[in-house]
Amino acid sequence: MKLLRKSLYITVSILSISWAFHMLANYFIVDPGATKLLQHKELSENFVHTLWLVLLRLHIISACIGLITGPLGLSAKLLRKKPALHRLNGKVYVLSILFSSVVTIYLAKDATGGTFTTVGFLLLNGLWIFSTLYAWWTIRLKQIVKHRIWMMRSYALTLANTSLHFIQLALMKLFDVNYVSSYTIAVWAAWIINIVIVELITKPKRVLCDA
Repeated sequence: MKLLRKSLYITVSILSISWAFHMLANYFIVDPGATKLLQHKELSENFVHTLWLVLLRLHIISACIGLITGPLGLSAKLLRKKPALHRLNGKVYVLSILFSSVVTIYLAKDATGGTFTTVGFLLLNGLWIFSTLYAWWTIRLKQIVKHRIWMMRSYALTLANTSLHFIQLALMKLFDVNYVSSYTIAVWAAWIINIVIVELITKPKRVLCDA
């Protein structure tokens, strides 16, 4: 089981960091105007492209910081050898998530797929904020095990965007679902699946601390 968890940690770390650099390259170099993302949206008359694009980029930057700092925060080796760096990394992670989630509230109203997708993003966002703040609160209370469990929940939600794209790709390629429908399904499936996986992984620890 220990080897399995270590392998999973390494795989997720590599995937998340790679995805962060992919997103940065895509929206700042390859498609800086986010034209591919916009072409599937039904935009209202009061849509302000410049404001939307600025907030999208801020969301991407802060979320990518969360993707990169998350694995470092979950590293037992870093905690053991450099606790001060672990605490600093944790603060950066929490601030990046809170900033990204606030920006997401604005972006969600123009989500591809309409109202149902918007609701999915807002639910994800609420859980993202809560799990991150609760993880911070538990360490303030020196509840180490609970803190780690809630950080894992928070990071699972941070990874939702990564999962979203893989799920959408699978729906489109394997089941021939159109872009908008596959995106809508993936928005909900991504964070639900991620949370279920974390709950299964952390079940033994939750039994001990009733987190």
